[in-house]
Amino acid sequence: MTRRLRIAAPGIVTRVVAAVGVAVVAVGGLLALTDDAAVAAVEPITDVNLSWQLNDEVGGGAYFGGCNFLSAGTAGNSGSSRLWTESDGFYRASDGDVTITKPDSSGTQVAPTWSTKCQTSAGTPAATSAGSTTANRVNLANGTGTIDVDAGTASIAWRGSFTIVFYGGLTYWTVSDVRLDVADGSGTLRGTASGYGADMYDTSKWVELAPTEIDLATFSGVALASGGFTITPDYDRVTVSVSGTPQVTSGADAGSFPQSFITFNELTGQSSYWYSSGGAADPKKRAKPITVTVGATPSAAPDHTRIPKGLKELGIGFTGLGASAEEVRVTDGTGPLVASPTVVPVSGGAGRGVWNVADLPLGTNRLIVEVRSGDSWTAADIPPLEIEVVPALGTATPTLGTPSTTSDSVTIDWSWTHTDAGPPTDYVTRVYAGTTATGTPVGERTSTERSYTLGGLRPDQSYTVTVTPRVAGAEGSPASLTTKTAVAGNTTPTPTPTDDPGGADAGGATLYWGLNKESTSGAFYGGCNFLVAGSGPVRGSSGVWNESEYRSADGDVTVIKPNGATFEQASWANTCADRGGVAVSTQRQGSDSESQVRITDGEVTKASDGSLRVQWRGSFTVAFYGGLAYWSATDPLLVVDASGSGRVTATGSGYGASMQDASKWVKLDDRTITLANLGGIDAATVERDGGFALTPDYLGVSYTGTGSSQGVVGSGDGTATGQAARTAANGSYWGSFPSDFVDFQNETGLFSYWFTSGGARDVYKPTLPMTVSLDGTGAPEVGTYSASTPLALNQSQSGGTNTGSGAAAPQAQAAEEATGEASGNEVATASGPEAGGADTTRGPIHPGLLAAGGAGLVGVAGLNWAVGLLIRRRLGLDPTMFG
Repeated sequence: MTRRLRIAAPGIVTRVVAAVGVAVVAVGGLLALTDDAAVAAVEPITDVNLSWQLNDEVGGGAYFGGCNFLSAGTAGNSGSSRLWTESDGFYRASDGDVTITKPDSSGTQVAPTWSTKCQTSAGTPAATSAGSTTANRVNLANGTGTIDVDAGTASIAWRGSFTIVFYGGLTYWTVSDVRLDVADGSGTLRGTASGYGADMYDTSKWVELAPTEIDLATFSGVALASGGFTITPDYDRVTVSVSGTPQVTSGADAGSFPQSFITFNELTGQSSYWYSSGGAADPKKRAKPITVTVGATPSAAPDHTRIPKGLKELGIGFTGLGASAEEVRVTDGTGPLVASPTVVPVSGGAGRGVWNVADLPLGTNRLIVEVRSGDSWTAADIPPLEIEVVPALGTATPTLGTPSTTSDSVTIDWSWTHTDAGPPTDYVTRVYAGTTATGTPVGERTSTERSYTLGGLRPDQSYTVTVTPRVAGAEGSPASLTTKTAVAGNTTPTPTPTDDPGGADAGGATLYWGLNKESTSGAFYGGCNFLVAGSGPVRGSSGVWNESEYRSADGDVTVIKPNGATFEQASWANTCADRGGVAVSTQRQGSDSESQVRITDGEVTKASDGSLRVQWRGSFTVAFYGGLAYWSATDPLLVVDASGSGRVTATGSGYGASMQDASKWVKLDDRTITLANLGGIDAATVERDGGFALTPDYLGVSYTGTGSSQGVVGSGDGTATGQAARTAANGSYWGSFPSDFVDFQNETGLFSYWFTSGGARDVYKPTLPMTVSLDGTGAPEVGTYSASTPLALNQSQSGGTNTGSGAAAPQAQAAEEATGEASGNEVATASGPEAGGADTTRGPIHPGLLAAGGAGLVGVAGLNWAVGLLIRRRLGLDPTMFG
């Protein structure tokens, strides 16, 4: 076999000549050697591989979007800062010579999938805590160049790209065409960086960054070897110049990636995730070793790892099988599977074949790859391929829900309950014009999501929707329904504030309530939390709302807020502004919009024993993070017994998000929830005053429900699984909303926003006063309002555009409802969504942020890449760090 690498050493002749200091001239003058030079001919080499994890943070859990991860190839343009979905097709485990792998429970490197990319080797979700990571790594194959061990030099280049994705896709950038240069043990690993930056005021704006060559790693002390070598990148004690969050240059974890690496990431918004900034994640930032090997690593890539029973053709590709390999086959332990063609040839160590797997039994099958060299078959150095066989879909179909339509859109959702078939790997949704599923679809999508919205339709027209389940590309039977879009112009526009002054004389029994200050405060993504009239929109995934989805009036329900000294109907323009027109902000103490829900025309029933019953009709919605998470309450009912104890219930509904993928959206079952408990209602006083104004029970109330915040990691490895202990420090605001209400919020993803969880936002969670006017002539008064002045920042917190017309943009933030400061959880700040020491030059910090008193104290900094967004938080999840 011809060696691909040849090191030509000077040899003994050269050493002797050098010793005596005499020049030797070969006959004919073809070769000359002197005492200080020797000719060393080095052949070019191929099949050089590089593997690098970068650091633990690249595979760490994120508080939004599930996790950070690597993807092969150059990702597509998402058009805005948003979460990736599987249907985008951006995520890939392989692309040309680039693959992404991570260790399984046995330590074997395996290709992650969309559903496993956020899992550790133990199969559990990666957490934000130090030491928790998927350990995914990028592998570059087929590098070419030279290695001269004696001279101590190497120069190797790889073709291809890989993408570094943070927060499930909210920010990502790509490295292309990596090159390694080594001389005398020192050198650099370089690549061309490209990607996207976001507008600081509008996360829907997306700026393509110019390709820039950067140093991925610098290093020294490398010992070259012909078969491969390991590089330890410089990181410890490396200092860099930054424009955002300051670098912490002391301590065991102080260090940084190279300066050009950091400078480029100040544009992507990730800068402080690549150098020490004082947070608890600093240990996760240290650069991992780089491994270089000569000779391709054998690998196999099946087209599908989950297939339906009876599938006849499964394609499998192979690389790195060795130059002597002539054929490849696959066995199931009892004998070779039948291939088509029967002989699968190997060329240059690579091959591809199609095998009949129809006879594989249900369950997990382990397939062995074998190669032929000469007359012998031997097992390839490839881990067994695990192929899961599931029941064929047959005639089983999805269960379609009731469609929701507007004049130009149709939304359909569905469920899968056929336990004897599948479950599917994805669904093909098609929409046809007319009452039959014929012709060319006007819209089609393949996705794992169980909801689909198609816009751009004609008003008052019939459309037929089909949903077809698939496993490994094999389609089952479609479910079908026909619906009709609404008549154009039937959509009720959002009323202007002048339509309804929002005061007294509303008619019928009237309820006024703002729930708590947190429901109308600033948010670190989406602008703010806010109240909405009516039920929330039907959406296929979580996302920041737009103006068309917001309503401040719906039937008997109106959202009102103070404007100066009077109430008026709220509008989209002032939803996120306080009564002075200043944007609400979590950084301004006491800041909220003071919005309330007003429900009129309640039916009153009084009994002789003083008991009271008031039934209202209509719905209101509570939206957090600009609409990323929301729930609705329908038909509130107040019941007051003869002893003066009251209870307000309603039908709760809404949506819940996946812990690992906030783009996934689950419609929750409707159920009766307790909005508020009221004590001390005096029948005589109610009769005299025509109603009452009381603060619902919260202070001193224990949460006794069963919610556990979906097991989401918050501070350290902890979760907001229960109420924080009552202490002298939190005693003045310690409590809980009703337990069944909180249990419902465990499904919406807003679990710990309704009880004391040990977070800095705990002071905003107690209930606000509720006003009930039995004849509609009474109303709450506009009280005084005091919030700290806005910070003098010239950048805004983004994530939504509902910041209010004429109102200042929401102030940039460092952290949300942080409680884990002592453990230093990372949160959003200036050039990167991460915080270190407190920055006292940028304005007031809520005392709650200082409660943990120490390491990882959250600092305040302006966002120069505004996704204010990168709040290290998953929708639907609220770890203790955030509330």
